[in-house]
Amino acid sequence: MISSKDVAARLGVSQATVLRAVARGLLRPALVTPGGHRRFSADEVEAFAEGLQDDPDGARLLTTGEAARLLGVSQPTLNRAVRRGRIHPTLTTPGGHRRFDSAELSAALYFEGTL
Repeated sequence: MISSKDVAARLGVSQATVLRAVARGLLRPALVTPGGHRRFSADEVEAFAEGLQDDPDGARLLTTGEAARLLGVSQPTLNRAVRRGRIHPTLTTPGGHRRFDSAELSAALYFEGTL
């Protein structure tokens, strides 16, 4: 059994994000202790992690904040570019969060010029 802290480390997110995924029904604990701590099966966590990755080589995709920093723009500017179709996220998580591939972002910036 894996703690929510260990799940967060495996997924590269905060413990609060893991608990939000549980609250939304995206990730189910295998056990809830009498003290209310959630424990997860390794298989369930691996399946969830695989669902968040689009790259078969397991490359880590960038969050909106990381992508914005890479491009040197604010998150609202990046979100506007996505809404206008100038940048396309590589995938959207079950929770509705966008993930971006850094190579695709660099190419889009090169060919599109500015956001």
